[in-house]
Amino acid sequence: MTALLVTLVLLCSLAVVPAEAGAGAADAVGCRDVSTPISVVGAAPGSIYGRYCQSSHGAARPLQILVPGVTYTHSYWDLPGFGGRYSYTRFMIEHGYDTLAIDRLGIGRSTRPTLAANVDAYSNADALHQVVQAVRSTGVAGRHYDRIVLTGHSYGTFTSDLTAATYGGVDGIIGTGWLQQPTPLGLVGVLSLFWSAGIDPKFRGAIADPGYVTTRPGLRGFFYEAGETDPAVLAADEQAKDTASSAEMSYLLPANTRMTTRIGVPTLRIIGERDRVVCNPDPCTQRWLDETTPALFPAGVEAYAQPGAGHNVALERGNAGGFEAALSWLEHRFPVR
Repeated sequence: MTALLVTLVLLCSLAVVPAEAGAGAADAVGCRDVSTPISVVGAAPGSIYGRYCQSSHGAARPLQILVPGVTYTHSYWDLPGFGGRYSYTRFMIEHGYDTLAIDRLGIGRSTRPTLAANVDAYSNADALHQVVQAVRSTGVAGRHYDRIVLTGHSYGTFTSDLTAATYGGVDGIIGTGWLQQPTPLGLVGVLSLFWSAGIDPKFRGAIADPGYVTTRPGLRGFFYEAGETDPAVLAADEQAKDTASSAEMSYLLPANTRMTTRIGVPTLRIIGERDRVVCNPDPCTQRWLDETTPALFPAGVEAYAQPGAGHNVALERGNAGGFEAALSWLEHRFPVR
């Protein structure tokens, strides 16, 4: 009997050991790697990687599918180290919300099609829609959800918007670091960051198609407001950078102008007041957001300007304000059933 009890204790303790070395702070609350088979036009069948984290509250609250921006993986939402200070995942788990943080098509541990041209706005939305469908039909790790909220950052917000506008199937959107398009100065700034991933020291020899790009070394600071950023976070960001596809710029097509007006579910926008992508040259004040966003989102919108923040609102010192705004919106829009 004693041996049996020892065995059971060991098995229980193994169940909470992080699945991979260096994983983020959310591991302590029960996370696992999951994979969703997908197939998009022009590319061989593949999969979307996700890091799924469960709270102790079951599926009474919506599942948040977390969608990162260009050159970022799922770790944007759960930056390793720093005592969990920069983990949106950990914050939400502690407040009873399960999360599924994905690597979008072409980045991280998800399938990277051989041709970068096959990774654009539309294939990204298609792949995300297939993830949503899979959660709807089979759940995740034994849990089933009646409500799904897409939570995006930057291009991940655009992908979430396009998915909702094209396919539906979700109940709400939390969008950070994005309104509809970059400002002209913001677009110029973003484009100046990139070069071919194949010549970058991190990816040299691993990527052949020059259509895959990444940020040139030392330029990640564009996504931050210096006075609001821990230099160690910026260094960790530089170390963790991933790729993007030049074809993802298809968000600039005229067909996607004012695309947010086709979204049929309520949304929350969290924007850094000094975001160089969407608030350039003028800051995005709370008053300005309150006056301008309703026309962009007829299905309903709330907006929060994170004071003093740059583009990466979740990774700056004032992130608690944005985290609390997301939590308040979720609690108001989706009461516990």
